[in-house]
Amino acid sequence: MTSSEGCVFRRKDGKWCAKWKDSHGKYRYIYRKTRAEAKSVLREALKDRDDNIAPPDGFSLNEALEGWLDGMRDSVSLRTWTNRESLVRIHIKLHSIGTKKLCKLTPEHLRSFYREKLVTLAPSTVGRLHDVIKKACNEQVHEYKRLRSNPASEVKPPKEKQRDMKVLKPEQVNRLLDAIRGSRYEVIIVLGAVCALRIGEALSLRYEDVDLIAGTISIRRTLWKGNTYPPKTPQSRRTLALPEIALDALRRHCEAHGYPSDGYLCQTCNGTPLAAETFWRWGWKKALRDAELDVNLHYHDLRHGAASLLLNQNVPVPIVSQYLGHSNPSVTMKVYAHVISGTSGMAAAAMDAALG
Repeated sequence: MTSSEGCVFRRKDGKWCAKWKDSHGKYRYIYRKTRAEAKSVLREALKDRDDNIAPPDGFSLNEALEGWLDGMRDSVSLRTWTNRESLVRIHIKLHSIGTKKLCKLTPEHLRSFYREKLVTLAPSTVGRLHDVIKKACNEQVHEYKRLRSNPASEVKPPKEKQRDMKVLKPEQVNRLLDAIRGSRYEVIIVLGAVCALRIGEALSLRYEDVDLIAGTISIRRTLWKGNTYPPKTPQSRRTLALPEIALDALRRHCEAHGYPSDGYLCQTCNGTPLAAETFWRWGWKKALRDAELDVNLHYHDLRHGAASLLLNQNVPVPIVSQYLGHSNPSVTMKVYAHVISGTSGMAAAAMDAALG
């Protein structure tokens, strides 16, 4: 069934979808098991829209989430969408709360759901579940007016345990770089320590991204769960001038492998990028032990250390933000506020020098 106002089609998972434009011109989706049910609900939705009446009360949380996911598909990165979709599919759709009628969903239902999930999930994951439910319900409140109020707005997500930021001292970084010199994973660790690369960015680097003559590397993709994706934000796609330490490590790495023109810097025998789990087990943990450092350190701590070092060397925040690939300097300010606040004495001394 198709028309200028709506259509019914079958998805790859076998469900029938009724799609139409609401009174605001925004596409809406309702899912049913059969084509006839989808056609029926589409007719009702179009009639209710024309009469300015909210759809029937049978609309469930699952349907609200499916519509929200479909609506955001083109506005976020594939990685972000996949992450949100898997949260909904694994933790909400398979739970009884997913079939709960939206008009009957209460804050207590959500609190009970979160308490149950906290038995097996980290508070941060439950917090993300709360976030997707709240956003999907908000859409129903503000866009379609299917709900008078958002039940998730009355629920506080579980408190996340903040992990203290660990910053390696220059002496510790030097010990680490000495310990991994000449190893298979040297370039990955060096690029994290002195170029502040994320682990996905480092593992997805290809020889084509390295310019030894210009002394630069280009960040064009990131590795996540075995697949490469475009960087999360346009700012994450960047070209960095390499410090001499990194350039030296890359020269030796390329020479040892015969200066390849393509392929991943660190790859498996099949030519696929090295998995983060493999690097963590056989590269990162061993490097920490060899350097006699805390084995609980994360690769991301290298990034924190590099950022802190740059800020303490008076490199302006906007430049550090570009180096890190943050979406804007405010993100850098938020993450490293404690480092920046420690330079207030420098500002006072500069003012005294200027006016003295």
